[in-house]
Amino acid sequence: MRDAAFWRTPMDGKHLGRRERKKLETGRRIYREAMELFREKGFNGTTIDEIAREADVAKGTVFNYFPQKTAFLTTSYQIWFARMMEDLGPVGSWKGSVVSQFSRVFDYLTELTVEHRALSRLVIFESMRQAHLRLDRRMRERQESAASGSERAPEEEGILLLESVFRDILNKGKASAEIRGEVGEDHAASLVAGMAFQTLVRGLVKGSSVGEMQGAMKAKLDIIITGLAP
Repeated sequence: MRDAAFWRTPMDGKHLGRRERKKLETGRRIYREAMELFREKGFNGTTIDEIAREADVAKGTVFNYFPQKTAFLTTSYQIWFARMMEDLGPVGSWKGSVVSQFSRVFDYLTELTVEHRALSRLVIFESMRQAHLRLDRRMRERQESAASGSERAPEEEGILLLESVFRDILNKGKASAEIRGEVGEDHAASLVAGMAFQTLVRGLVKGSSVGEMQGAMKAKLDIIITGLAP
C-alpha cells in the first residue's frame, strides 16, 4: 500500500486527529466492503468499480489506499499480524521455553483462523493462487531476459511477518541453549512458518476444529525442535 504506516495506527483510532481518523475510517470501509464482495462474488469476479460503489467513494480513492486488488490480501495479513502482536506483546517479553513461545503464536493463529473461517479461506487460498501466478510470470520474465541477453534485477521478496516472529523466538532459544548455535535461524524460521501455514490450509480444507489444528501444529513442531535441539 502507499502508506503502510496507515495500518499500524491504534486499532480504535482514539489518539488520532480528526483528519487521520477520517482517513482510517475510509480505509477500513473500503477494505470491509471489498472483502464482503470477495466472499460473495469471488476475488476475480469483483471489480474495483464495485468496491468503490459499495464503499461510497471514488474509484481513484480505492487506488489511493489499495493500488491493486492483491493489496487487499496483503492488508489482511498486516491487520491480523498487528492484532496478534498487540494482544501477545513484543516477543522479547515472552517467557517460557521455545516450544511454549511457538505455541503462543500457533494457538492465536488457529483461534483467529477458525473464528473467521470464511475470510481465512478467502485470504489464504487466493494468496496461494496469486503467489503461483507471480512465480509463473517471473519464470517467463527470466526466460525472456535470457533469450534477449539482458539482465533483470531480481525482485526482492518482503520478509514474511510470521517468519520474523519465529526468527526472534529461535534467537532467544539459541541464547538459552535450547537451540543449537549453528542453526540458521532464517531457514529454521521459514521451516516453522511453512509448517504452520500448511497446517492451517489443511485444517480449513478438512473443517478441523481449533483443538485439532493446535494438536497437529504441536506434533509437527516437536519433530522440528528435535532436529534443532543440541
